[in-house]
Amino acid sequence: MQRETELEIGDRVRDLIERGPTPATTGFTELDPSVYTDPTRHAQELALIAASPVAALASSELPAPGDFVTLRLAGVPIIVTRDRSGVVHAMRNACAHRGATVETRASGSARIFSCGFHAWSYELDGTLRSVSDATLFSTEPCTQGLRRLGCEERHGIIWVTPDADAEPRSVAEWLGADVDELFGQLGLGEMVHFATTEYDLVCNWKLLTDGFMEIYHLKYLHRDSIAPYFPANLIAMDRFGSHFGGWLPKNRLVKELAERPRDDWEVLRHLTGAFVLVPGTVVQWQAGHVELFSLRPHPNDPTRTVARLTMMVPAERFDATELWQRNWERVCATIPAEDFAAAVEVQANIDAGAVDTIRLGANECLIGEHVAAVGERMRRSSAPPAPASPRERTRADSLVP
Repeated sequence: MQRETELEIGDRVRDLIERGPTPATTGFTELDPSVYTDPTRHAQELALIAASPVAALASSELPAPGDFVTLRLAGVPIIVTRDRSGVVHAMRNACAHRGATVETRASGSARIFSCGFHAWSYELDGTLRSVSDATLFSTEPCTQGLRRLGCEERHGIIWVTPDADAEPRSVAEWLGADVDELFGQLGLGEMVHFATTEYDLVCNWKLLTDGFMEIYHLKYLHRDSIAPYFPANLIAMDRFGSHFGGWLPKNRLVKELAERPRDDWEVLRHLTGAFVLVPGTVVQWQAGHVELFSLRPHPNDPTRTVARLTMMVPAERFDATELWQRNWERVCATIPAEDFAAAVEVQANIDAGAVDTIRLGANECLIGEHVAAVGERMRRSSAPPAPASPRERTRADSLVP
């Protein structure tokens, strides 16, 4: 990160501390629980996700030509591949003949893809290679390959747009200039895959993002894990168009800002960044690694979500295996074991009819802002989101005693 940007973040945090308690923003105080259960809304949200770039996997999960991964995004079966020239592709994992699954393995390496039903075969980019007994179909050669999807590598991540008919848009445009530049400065593109796990959770996907939108819960839910390292209810949040991002200073940074000259501040060393990208992707940046959360709603059930958690580490320090393994175990023992578990509990109570309303305090209002942002994106989903300029940023700092 550029040194001046780092110091500006330090100024922001110090100003927040000195300014004293302020409400994060005004507006939302209550939220209807139906936003986590309504099937009509869920179908609309799924369509929005399908028409947006989704963080499918880390670029380094496909390290060599011929490598592939199969997955489902917004309910769509997908193959993500790297061709012989190193370019990534995504296509529907459904044969152009009669819709059978072409590649049944979860991952691997292939020269071509061949459907086990009738042996139609495809190149790594989805182009039709051959049709068995082709004369049975027409005197004209069949040319229909696998349906291609939007696919792009950026910031060390492979982004896939699951809806084949979605309006093409670049990841940079979708992120907006500020987030795109920030991810570049944070060096996400220099990170490589270390570990991945998936959680099949009985809760709505937005309940999982809620935990990244406020830290009111930190000193209670995380009291035995990470709470001792952070001041309570201190977060500097920005809204970047439809997206959200914030900085969580550690106690050591608060002390450093008070005691050391500005030119000596080591801000990034004692800082966590959390970025909620609407819809369904969360990037959490730490001084040593990045956590990528890809939230994948069930295609028919608003109360089911697969959360894919990936940890990425600096390529030049990949061999520090013991360090990364400790970090990985700490991550899995915190967010999935505590935040995700709490989300599942809330969903169970909502489903039981025990929750009449969701009450949001001043330092939780961004949860409502996130729900509203998703709704706004659904209303204008046919048009690409306008990138947020620095003048359009909305700050929502929180320091609540």
